[in-house]
Amino acid sequence: MRDTDYSTNRLGSSLTAFLIGGLVGGTLALLYAPQSGRKTREFLMNESQETADRVMQSIRDAQENVLATIEDAQLRMEAMNRETRDRLERLREIARSTVDEQKDLMQRRSQEVKDTIRE
Repeated sequence: MRDTDYSTNRLGSSLTAFLIGGLVGGTLALLYAPQSGRKTREFLMNESQETADRVMQSIRDAQENVLATIEDAQLRMEAMNRETRDRLERLREIARSTVDEQKDLMQRRSQEVKDTIRE
């Protein structure tokens, strides 16, 4: 899970840096625009649309990463469950054989004691 935490933190930091960069870039473009008001507005509209598109793509990418991480975690849990079930079954088999062996041993000893008493 540490790799997942690192990826999530890195993704959040990248998205934050991207958004801040977009805001700073837009502000600088507005302050230093040598164009008319209409052209500047068109430029800002285009830039804001492109920025919005990039943000939406980043969000979609983040969603895909989260879904992939969840799916991976589910697969790992299923594998762990299978492994745990297999181990429990082996332990049951060992317990059964141990109980059977002890039962046989007790029956033999009981029979030996009976035979010794009869003699």
